[in-house]
Amino acid sequence: MRQHLTGLAIMMAVGAAPASAQDVWDEPGGIETEATYEAAVVAATDADESFLYTVRGAFAANLVLDNGAEVGFRASGGFDKDSPARAGFSGVFGPNQPVPTPSGAFSGLARGSAAEDAGPRGRIETGYIYIEGGYGEVRAGLDEGIAARFFEGAPTLFRHAALVNPSLDPTGRTIARTDHDLTGPSLKVSYATPRILGARAGVSLTPEANAGGLDRDPVRDLGGASQPDIENAVEVGLNVSRRLPRSGVRLRAGAAWSQADAAQAALPGVYDTVETWSAGGSVEFSSLAFGASYLDTNNGFALGNGDYTALSAALRLTLGKIDAGFELANAEDEGIGAESESLGLSLGRNFGDQVRVVGGWQWRDTRYTGNPLPLAPQIREEADGIVIEITLSG
Repeated sequence: MRQHLTGLAIMMAVGAAPASAQDVWDEPGGIETEATYEAAVVAATDADESFLYTVRGAFAANLVLDNGAEVGFRASGGFDKDSPARAGFSGVFGPNQPVPTPSGAFSGLARGSAAEDAGPRGRIETGYIYIEGGYGEVRAGLDEGIAARFFEGAPTLFRHAALVNPSLDPTGRTIARTDHDLTGPSLKVSYATPRILGARAGVSLTPEANAGGLDRDPVRDLGGASQPDIENAVEVGLNVSRRLPRSGVRLRAGAAWSQADAAQAALPGVYDTVETWSAGGSVEFSSLAFGASYLDTNNGFALGNGDYTALSAALRLTLGKIDAGFELANAEDEGIGAESESLGLSLGRNFGDQVRVVGGWQWRDTRYTGNPLPLAPQIREEADGIVIEITLSG
């Protein structure tokens, strides 16, 4: 089956910061605050969902103590309408089948009778306290894990509609994600070392992944498909960000590993320990940047028959005021018997400091190579189309 997607995606993001963010304040005393918000709209006339939107906001307050340590609070939340089959958060995906399949503990993908109509959703994304000083940073509360925080990947031109880790997906067919967000914005404790010669390490402990965010929802109701409970999650990560002084080249890299208990009372013996690892990085010259990211997980299946892998790579070339980009992604989920390939070409330009316009062509090809139904014919879904993204920020 082939579908031609000729869509128009218009994304608008507006930011405001009453107080400038600083890593270390010059003098102790006094509470500094910062507030930001963002709004995005996606319209794709020939896509499954022709109109999508998101509104997000964040607030932070901090105080520098007499000993130089910084203590503070950060919170964020959002409201959006995304595709019901959206792969970024857990969802039923692919061709219908009468008996739902168990969903992957990391990917969150399942095969079922129909995609759930999620509708508009509101979520608290983060809400944590922190203290940061010469010995590193400690966070406690609703927050991303170290693996997601330390993620580094390809330099894509699209901010919201990339071929990997998109925040909004009008096609509902994007299954590639490498950002290693296993636990979502659940209660956790994290520690990150100071950055030494551009490198820092960190660890996160999450007793129970029982809170869902807009882009990662471990507890979403899949409408009949089984989703495991994720408990006792441990994440460790390493991040490097360094500019070479003589050449001016910027190097970024990140690697992470996570492990958690996965179980579902209704399906004893199906799930066991979910283990995931990822790596990615980028190199940025004055007019050229390129990078890649990779993720591999057993998805928590006890018998090892539901592995998920994803790969993304991109290149950005700057010619005067114009950016040109090439992006590709590949993902395979054995649990739902799907393999997806995608590529894109794009052009982008900044108009002043607040307006950025990106337009491009994207192509996706998804093959269901291991249809769970016996003797069922193999199914192929192919789509291509034009996407335009307009971002306003300030």
